[in-house]
Amino acid sequence: MRLNVNRYKELMELKGIGKEDIERQTGLTLYTLDWIFENKCLETSTLERLAVAVGCETNAIALPDRYPNENVIDWIKDSETATLSLTQGRTITRVMKLAESRPEECRIIAKNKDGSICAKVPIGWIKISPVRKASEEQREGARRRMKELRERNVCNVENAVSCFGEMKLKSI
Repeated sequence: MRLNVNRYKELMELKGIGKEDIERQTGLTLYTLDWIFENKCLETSTLERLAVAVGCETNAIALPDRYPNENVIDWIKDSETATLSLTQGRTITRVMKLAESRPEECRIIAKNKDGSICAKVPIGWIKISPVRKASEEQREGARRRMKELRERNVCNVENAVSCFGEMKLKSI
């Protein structure tokens, strides 16, 4: 995420808050805070802490990412939630629908002018599943087994129909 440093400094001045106050409230060192102000880059959890420190919403101090084609998943070890920064349309739509249907689990943190979003989701929703690599022989074997299984299932369905028919006749 990127911090709108000018807006943040305005809010600090408006509330009469100094860097030392931000340090106490957020747990960030002055060195780290100066680095963030200089580079305008920070993690979402840090953006949230900075927003709380000056009493504003995160999207009031966030800037759109420089690279509007990047999707990022970020989480801290042993935490319960992951932060998603998304620019891909179909993923944004999916997360937006989840935020509507499951607001207790999925929360949209910021909607940016470029259409990207930032959201919090449970860690359990994050799954890495690589595509299985198979040789041509393995694929052919899988095709053959699937064909045999289908043939057996067709036979079983036909047997079930004939058995069901016989049961009906016996019950009448």
